[in-house]
Amino acid sequence: MTRFYYSVLFLLCFSIVAYGQQCNIGGQVLLSDGTPLIGAHLILEETKKAGVTDANGVFSISNIPHGTHTLVVSSMEAKTLRQKIKLHKDKHTINLTAEPSNVELEEAQVAGKTVASEIESSGFAVNALETKDIQYQSIQVNDMLDQSTGVRIRQTGGLGSQVVYNINGLSGNSVRIFIDGIPIENYGSSFSLSSIPSSSIERVEVYKGVVPAHLGGDALGGAINVITKKQAENSLNVSYSFGSFNTHQASVNGNYRNQKNGLTFRGSAFYNYSDNNYDVWGDKVYTTGADGKKEYITAERFHDSYQSRGGKAELGFTNVKWADQAFVGVLLSDLDKDIQHGATMELVYGNRRAEQSTQAINLLYTKNDFLLKGLDINISGLYSNLRRNIIDTVPYMYDWSGNRVSDYWDLYDGEWLEYQTGAEAGNPTLNEDREKKLTGRANLTYRINTKNKVVLNYLATDFQRKPDDPLLPDAERELIDTRHFRKSVTGVSYENTAFDGRLTTSIFGKFYYQYVKLKDAVRGRDAVTAYEYEDSRNETGYGIAAAYYLFPKVELTASAENAIRMPGSTEIFGNTAENVDASYELEPERSTNFNVGFVLGMFGKKKHNVGFNANFFYRNIQGMIMPGVPDQQDETFSYVNVHSVLSTGFDAEVKYSFDQKLNYRLGVSLANPRFNTQYDEYGDEYLYYKDRLRNEPFFTVNSNLRYTMRDVLQKKSRLNMYYNLGYVHEFYRNWPSIGGANKDVIPSQMVHDVGVAYTFPKDKLTLSADARNLLNEQVFDNWALQKPGRAFYVKASYSIF
Repeated sequence: MTRFYYSVLFLLCFSIVAYGQQCNIGGQVLLSDGTPLIGAHLILEETKKAGVTDANGVFSISNIPHGTHTLVVSSMEAKTLRQKIKLHKDKHTINLTAEPSNVELEEAQVAGKTVASEIESSGFAVNALETKDIQYQSIQVNDMLDQSTGVRIRQTGGLGSQVVYNINGLSGNSVRIFIDGIPIENYGSSFSLSSIPSSSIERVEVYKGVVPAHLGGDALGGAINVITKKQAENSLNVSYSFGSFNTHQASVNGNYRNQKNGLTFRGSAFYNYSDNNYDVWGDKVYTTGADGKKEYITAERFHDSYQSRGGKAELGFTNVKWADQAFVGVLLSDLDKDIQHGATMELVYGNRRAEQSTQAINLLYTKNDFLLKGLDINISGLYSNLRRNIIDTVPYMYDWSGNRVSDYWDLYDGEWLEYQTGAEAGNPTLNEDREKKLTGRANLTYRINTKNKVVLNYLATDFQRKPDDPLLPDAERELIDTRHFRKSVTGVSYENTAFDGRLTTSIFGKFYYQYVKLKDAVRGRDAVTAYEYEDSRNETGYGIAAAYYLFPKVELTASAENAIRMPGSTEIFGNTAENVDASYELEPERSTNFNVGFVLGMFGKKKHNVGFNANFFYRNIQGMIMPGVPDQQDETFSYVNVHSVLSTGFDAEVKYSFDQKLNYRLGVSLANPRFNTQYDEYGDEYLYYKDRLRNEPFFTVNSNLRYTMRDVLQKKSRLNMYYNLGYVHEFYRNWPSIGGANKDVIPSQMVHDVGVAYTFPKDKLTLSADARNLLNEQVFDNWALQKPGRAFYVKASYSIF
């Protein structure tokens, strides 16, 4: 274990001075008639640094070494422009004029890719989503992800409810979430993707199945990596959104840099609140009369309010001789959440609630050409201290009317029905978990030459949880000890480009280590006894990804991986706040993953552009970790290993744009995850052989239409209108061989969203309005938990500078 601690300590304490200067460039590209050149690709040939012009023809490219460079501008609307530039200051302004042209550019478009398009051309099955279209709307990153092909965002309710990410039919911890390469679980649940202002996010990368080694996690079904903006320009943006169910969301984020010495401050803060008092109805929403008959009603959720707040501040240096970025930062966040029900909507709570607070400090150091040319380094460390409380001490029963349930057999004495356990979910509890996490990440990239690159990534986590509950007997409290959880993932990859850049190949290996130790109290029939568990294991995974340009606009992709996923801390230790029981002896899950796909376009003729891509996948999973069936008494559940699951399917997407004004996208995803074990360990026929996985959507459709109008009401203003359609086909919430009735089927759902955003001249102020679930469709996710119906939101975003 000593080696583990030294590795983490090295990542946190490492510092060194290197040489080299870098700068930023920005400016505007106009056509010869003075109109902005929109969507033009710019690339510096020597470094492959790239950018793209916005609606005003404005661009920016950061972290460029001083010296002479060749800037290439390519667009469907203009002739290719090449210009030599000499960079010697921290910041340069470059304004360019291009000649209009109807000539289609092919080779230049392949060479001058943006960062997002370069990621999508890496051979992995990946979507790179840019946030520029949503940052002014009343929607969050999760909403944008839910519109991405092959991705389904599943929530247990409204704002602040548990979120599960599904990629190609696989959910839960099979899908890992990262913020700039750091696993998001290190920040605590009070800091989530919904906590990050969309205006501070550069892009979101969605990897399906096969995950590159540089992320360093043990994702098996896919990964989502949120890349935050690292701009050096001074900025300050504030936004406020208000809407249905008394929902308020406010955020502020800004950046300041002293151009003389590189001293930089960046920070953000957020506040979220909602009553979540939306209407619910269905076979679980009823009251019971004195005669014992059920009366099904439409009810308003009455105990589901949510409040979270937090902030992050970082101070350091950017673009100086010894570092591209060097920061030390702090993060504070907390939440308060009423809990309306358990794992299903069968039992209604009226008093159970959760509290959580997180304090964290982080360090970051990045440097390109570190010590020698071509060696890039990225080192980060995070230490977090989390406190989570569950308050459940009132035993009264409630129904969906929001009233306590009367004991009709004892009405004369005015008695109320109570849970025999003395609380709403199991035994009375004031449980408090105190968790400490130490995470270190080191990423080294060495560019041997323009065609070969080696990447080494190391991610290590040390986790400790100390639970305590003052309502437990002293003898039982003494037997409960700290839970220990350690994990490290080492990834190595070699990347090569050949045939004049037409073939890109990445070969990688991943090495996993995990250690678990705990001591707990187990209640028996006559006494409480101590239970001790200790386990350590090492695993190895490997894979390959390749992309080949058959023609300049026709790309073939393929990837394969022997993937391993270790059980996570919540799966092993449980989480009282989320009604999750412990499952100490979970085994790792293993999967053989394959992806094969292609990308066509974008093909253009005059003002029309169209593109198409598709990905076919195969997942053969052994020992899949998934939620078990909820306990019928207290509605908690624990995670279990499932023998074997085979999932096959595809996702496809078509894109169309017209005249830089209208954009349409249609995505379809079909996954077919089924149990693949014919006989159990005793030689008996497996009960669910060939049955589709319960509680997992398998067929989804997403459609998005967006239209932009300029100079509406005011010159240089911009009006954006959008329409989204989301469809989820019916799926079983339980195995049909157990239930079989219609109540065990989550019905098909079709949701319509519309919105409009108006940006005033100078891009300072944007006002937007959004209507979600316009037709008030009854929508469900996990275990038929109903989500909000029709809702309206307005938002104001203002860039102070």
